[in-house]
Amino acid sequence: MRPVKDPAPSKLDYRMQRLWLTPMFRWLVRWGLPGFAVIAMAVWYIDDEVRQTAIVDRWESMVRAVQDRPEFMVTLLRIEGASEQLQEDIQEVLPVDLPLSQFQLDMEALRRKLEELDPVESAEVRVKAGGVLLLKVTEREPALAWSHEGRITALDADGHHVAQLEDISMAGALPLIAGEGADREAAQALALIEAAAPVADRLVGLTRVGTRRWDVVLTRDQRILLPEEAPAAALDRVLAMHSATDLLSRDVTVVDMRLGDRPTLRLSEPAREELERLQDLERLSYEKDDE
Repeated sequence: MRPVKDPAPSKLDYRMQRLWLTPMFRWLVRWGLPGFAVIAMAVWYIDDEVRQTAIVDRWESMVRAVQDRPEFMVTLLRIEGASEQLQEDIQEVLPVDLPLSQFQLDMEALRRKLEELDPVESAEVRVKAGGVLLLKVTEREPALAWSHEGRITALDADGHHVAQLEDISMAGALPLIAGEGADREAAQALALIEAAAPVADRLVGLTRVGTRRWDVVLTRDQRILLPEEAPAAALDRVLAMHSATDLLSRDVTVVDMRLGDRPTLRLSEPAREELERLQDLERLSYEKDDE
């Protein structure tokens, strides 16, 4: 008689069938092991300096072939909104050697480089059709001339440096300020210059004293010493006194407003001598009357 075969699987077959029913095992066999084998072969293949160099060179060659196409090349530079002198400065400092692929241009770095220039308030950098690199610049408007350390610097309304001037004659009609730290208070200086409009024809400029307060300098060597707090209000008081009594047309060299409740006047030397003479005459007159 032929032996009857047991239809039940062996223990190994049973365990393998149960294991195959596990989703993670099936994924590992179907994808994990082949993927690992492919990665291992790739690592083995590129783990060679010669092959690595060849791959990098090939990749860079492909990239250059695309980037250096004529439609991506920048061949012209156009600067808008800048004066002739500023255009020359931009061309000097700009790290761009045309023709150049636009993929090699760092627009943001170029914009920051432009805005580092003193005369530039803001800048826009973009590539236009036809391979034109457009630099659109907004220049700072000079509002003040600042005299410091033997130099004259043009400032905008916010105190930013605009340009270095060779001498005071180049400042033209710009109001003059002087003293250490005067550039940091440019806005206040402009407000005081506006407040001094009634004596604008006699205004020489403003001097920053001790980085704390302002002196208003007028012709005839007259000065108005302003306080640290509310200098514009103190200047308005002096101008009101001038309007009422013609104060600044008299022999006064200094109007001291540092003590707001007690304005102090300093007379010129001839005026002091005349005042002393009158006081002596008045004293003699009183002595005669007493006799």
